[in-house]
Amino acid sequence: MNKATLPIVARLHSLQAPIRLSPGGARVIAEAGDRNPLAQLLRAANETMLGRSLQFDSAGGPSLTLDVSGRRVLRVSAALGLAGSESCLGVEVLEDEHKDDLIKLMQAVAAPRQELRVTSGPIGRGGEEVSVGLPVALLADLVLIDLNDLAGDEPEEEALVPAPVSDRMTGATPGAGLAGFAEAVGPGLLAWLITGGADEGRSSGPEEMVSHLQGFLDDEREAVDRQLDMLSAGPGAPVCVMLGATLIEGHSILVARLDSGLLLGVVEGEGTGAALAAWRGVLA
Repeated sequence: MNKATLPIVARLHSLQAPIRLSPGGARVIAEAGDRNPLAQLLRAANETMLGRSLQFDSAGGPSLTLDVSGRRVLRVSAALGLAGSESCLGVEVLEDEHKDDLIKLMQAVAAPRQELRVTSGPIGRGGEEVSVGLPVALLADLVLIDLNDLAGDEPEEEALVPAPVSDRMTGATPGAGLAGFAEAVGPGLLAWLITGGADEGRSSGPEEMVSHLQGFLDDEREAVDRQLDMLSAGPGAPVCVMLGATLIEGHSILVARLDSGLLLGVVEGEGTGAALAAWRGVLA
């Protein structure tokens, strides 16, 4: 395995990690033993493509709610128990001048040695534009966090790190199928493989990449479906998620389920817009 494939394999294995739910349906994204809960908060925001409201609750008491879309933080819609939140609250769209204050709020709610939970809901005040707000990749750079480095903030104990919380894209009426979806994503989808369903066995891309995807699904299809069931409208329901990568660099893992088929793919760079448009086309 060459070095270029290591981040891809790391993202694949993040699909195996269990998601722990707390009362009320919130997902635990950082355990009390995690060294850097802020990294998990940023990954949760970075992996949100459709407009969603993410409420982050610390076991220590503070709470921060962000409207997020297209891997950007659009606004702060609520802050409880956090000093200095006034400069961000009430702002319709966060701009560069707000980034330092926003980072302080994130650091305060994602305090070390405290369990951190996230609850996803409808976006607060509307607006799902991906060209406004503060890029999560920029915020991560300012606090020296590598969004692709899953090993850099492993817990001190043996507890597994939950898989990154990814926003879901769901629908009810299948359209073009998974192979059509892959083609619609475009050249940014470097490699992909479909298992199950009408497009069983369809694939494209470099042999080494496709081989890694096939080997992973041979062993972990059941685990992937369990993860997707937690993010979708119900067991076996259509869902599409994207894991990993910064806003414009690196590789993401794209996972889409439709009927009994599952697509697993590798996306280069910022593929959010293309994947979102393609998925909406499939469900139209």
